Amino acid sequence: MTSILSVQEHATAAFESMRLHGIAPSPENFTVWYHYHRRTYAELNRAIDALVKSDLSFDEEHNSEIYVRFFGNEVGRQVTLGAAASTERILQQVLERVGAARSNVADYAGFLRDTSDTLQQTEDVGSLAATLSGLIEETARIQQQNEVLERQLQNSSEEITVLRRDLETIQRDAETDGLTGISNRKRFDAALRERAREAAADGKPLCLIFADIDRFKQFNDLYGHQMGDQVLKLVARSLKDSIREGDLPARYGGEEFAVILPDASIEMASEIGERIRRTIASRRIVRRDSKVELGAITLSAGIALYEPGETLASLIDRADEALYVAKRSGRNKVVTEEQLRDPDRNAF
Repeated sequence: MTSILSVQEHATAAFESMRLHGIAPSPENFTVWYHYHRRTYAELNRAIDALVKSDLSFDEEHNSEIYVRFFGNEVGRQVTLGAAASTERILQQVLERVGAARSNVADYAGFLRDTSDTLQQTEDVGSLAATLSGLIEETARIQQQNEVLERQLQNSSEEITVLRRDLETIQRDAETDGLTGISNRKRFDAALRERAREAAADGKPLCLIFADIDRFKQFNDLYGHQMGDQVLKLVARSLKDSIREGDLPARYGGEEFAVILPDASIEMASEIGERIRRTIASRRIVRRDSKVELGAITLSAGIALYEPGETLASLIDRADEALYVAKRSGRNKVVTEEQLRDPDRNAF
């Protein structure tokens, strides 16, 4: 019962937050703030908290951006809006049932007072027995009503559990690359913005690795797209195997990958980049049908360090420039932006 009643608290808090920030109570905006107060997604809460604490006012545009980020794909939008409508319906049912229960309790309390007065004033044994019989019947009726209410609230709780699971699935699918299983470009863009805000706020370093599979087009043309897909999956697994907890690997597009490295110096990022490169170079591509080994693949990577206040486009450009140098200087290399600034000391 407590979990169901908390729905009302989260909904009330959501409407209050929208009022405080001057945001229209649309289904999309309600969805954002309902899940904020319910703390459904830690990332959503961090994103809103960072905006609220910044000098920028939290407005309709920010609210829309967060909605698109967490609930914005078309299927997800329909499911989310449907879930919001279902949540409103369930909440209304809960409020009606709790209201009815309160009314029943009030009536029963009045009945007990009347019965108590009657018992005190009754001396006749027959009247006393009738009064006690009425008390027993009324108590049984209230008990039966409470049992019905408990079953109804349990059903409502199960409905909300299903809705929450659906929303979590949509959230996960919307942020995941369907082929490789790691984060997609949408999730990368949102995470990079968030990590950059955190880095600027706490003064910790943030690095970005941009990576590209060497000669992937040739491999694809020679062995076909299915084998090319296997290469992409292998690279994604290698990224996950080589990074730290808290780092975020993503498929940036095509054969391009990226890794966001919070709280990582350029030296640490270089070590992680080298670990990724070595891991991938050590693995072999084998045809599943014939078990014929097709050889190794390699990866080139560029690394840049975020400078607080710079645009994220600038950070990406510098990582991409380092990647380009790694490609141009022979591939299967990791190049940092520091090496670009001092090429004589750091030969490629």
